[in-house]
Amino acid sequence: MTAVRETEQGGFERLEFSLQAWNDGARPEGLLCWWKTIMPEADARKRLVLDDEAIEEVFDRLVDDARPNRVAVRWLLAMILLRKKRLRHLRVEDRQGVEHWLFSRRGEEEGAPATEVVRPQLDEEAIAALSDELGAVVAFDA
Repeated sequence: MTAVRETEQGGFERLEFSLQAWNDGARPEGLLCWWKTIMPEADARKRLVLDDEAIEEVFDRLVDDARPNRVAVRWLLAMILLRKKRLRHLRVEDRQGVEHWLFSRRGEEEGAPATEVVRPQLDEEAIAALSDELGAVVAFDA
């Protein structure tokens, strides 16, 4: 089993467990997401790919988490889902100087409530650094 959690420094850490250990309860607190994977050969290039459903699951788990690093991760995931056409951009609303981006989800009924994502208060350099850090932990299916 592979899991991702946030570190005390605000970064991300990838953890790996044997299936037996996972089933026996070896799960630390604060996990953002987890999935079952097959360990590659020792000399094989290490790259884990998250599919669209897994990305959406992490995106949805972060909906009520207002911690700045989590808001930034949710923003990045929204951009990935937008690129993959799983989200469609509707509009931007400015609320007391904070941008709220509203999206509709692919396959949603007409008139369904919009999915809202707060644009993090980070400059482009900080977003790029966070994106690189997230990319080092997991790869996203293109």
